[in-house]
Amino acid sequence: MPTPPRSHWPVAVIGGGIAGCAAVLKLAQLGIEVAWIAPETAVGDKPGESLAAAALPLLDELGLAPLLADPAHRQSQASYTSWGSDALLERHAAAQPGGLGHVIDRPRFEASLIAETAAFAEITRLRDTVLTVQRQPGAWTLSTVSGATLSADLVIDATGRKSLSGRAQVRQKRVDRLVAAYAFLSQVETDIDPTPATIIEAVSGGWWYATLLADRRLALNFYSDPDLLPRRIGQGPDLWQTLVADTRYICQWVESAGYALSGPPGLASAGTVWLEQTAGADWLAVGDAAISFDPLSAHGMTTALWTGVEAAKAAAKALGGDHDALADYATRLRLGVEHYLGERRSTYARERRFTSHPFWQRRLHDADLADRTAT
Repeated sequence: MPTPPRSHWPVAVIGGGIAGCAAVLKLAQLGIEVAWIAPETAVGDKPGESLAAAALPLLDELGLAPLLADPAHRQSQASYTSWGSDALLERHAAAQPGGLGHVIDRPRFEASLIAETAAFAEITRLRDTVLTVQRQPGAWTLSTVSGATLSADLVIDATGRKSLSGRAQVRQKRVDRLVAAYAFLSQVETDIDPTPATIIEAVSGGWWYATLLADRRLALNFYSDPDLLPRRIGQGPDLWQTLVADTRYICQWVESAGYALSGPPGLASAGTVWLEQTAGADWLAVGDAAISFDPLSAHGMTTALWTGVEAAKAAAKALGGDHDALADYATRLRLGVEHYLGERRSTYARERRFTSHPFWQRRLHDADLADRTAT
């Protein structure tokens, strides 16, 4: 059973993802003693390979910019979009301030990030899973699956979409139930040199995303609503192949570059959800525990890094006597959500070819987004 080296901490960070690592690292850099409670888990393939250019200053601030020198990642040079038009429009890094960011090997990136964080001498990590988080007079009490107990003045929730402590404090809101059907394809015709690019293509039932990874695998994602996906799509390759065949550009790329759809896709939640309030008097939520944006924004990992860094700064200020720091953090995130919802509505509204189809009708009629709540 893991045993905490001490019973009480100024801050406890729960969760081992990108946001949790960013919060822990920044707290340590600011000289705050922190207990990091995260299980030892292998990071497997999952959708989300686009690291926006806006993430680079955050990685640099954390001393993690060298992670992107790993040959498992590549700089994004070109992206193509068929959205609102049958034409395929190109965006090139040379024409974008800061470039188009990176296409990363997500498991490799997260594993490296976790290793760098765990190696920081000032960080104490408890390789365990938090079971309960309870507010006691003057502190939080945390119990773990292995039976360990510790307390903290302030808790940072980085437990992802389940938002272990955040959802116990406030409501979680939702605007859609978007899901991702995803796969990582390997070439069967290895003499073909695939194009290092990204394609986004809107179709009647949702939209597609495909990008070439540095190891020449093709990440392929289809985003739709659960009731619009073919039943039993995750049980075999046939329905998956039919969906791909109905695209205009994605199927051409898959076929011309010699890729094979050899199995069914995986499924993952990708809906837009956020906490009604992302901080309280003695807690903060970061990353997906606070806000989870539609992948169309391509800012999921950037948001995770930013919220982790800013929550750590707010926590340090609060511990130093700044009584407004946590509320200021929550206000910034609330304004960010409002801005995002406007951008989301505008982006989906630009696609007018499929307005008679349920997927697009739902997004065109989201006139009261902020009042929809999750169950």
